[in-house]
Amino acid sequence: MSQSAIRTFLDLSTSHLREQTCLQLDDHEGVVAHNLRHGWLLFVPDPADEAASGDIDWPDELVPIVELAQASGCSYVLFDADGPQLDGLPVFDW
Repeated sequence: MSQSAIRTFLDLSTSHLREQTCLQLDDHEGVVAHNLRHGWLLFVPDPADEAASGDIDWPDELVPIVELAQASGCSYVLFDADGPQLDGLPVFDW
């Protein structure tokens, strides 16, 4: 019998992303993001899995967010229009 896994996510405001980045998330090599009604769900690869995290073309503002998610043990980042803004991360007005 297989065991299920519980995964965690970092909850952030979409204001931490540029509008252009949001429109082009799927265009970046290796980035896995699902467009939701009011945001995006972004997969964060395990940094120990070089095959999954090796050559991903992260947009600039996503680099510190992905690093924070990895350091926090999160598998995903939920970008939500009503999500919280985190001090220390850039905020873009759009």
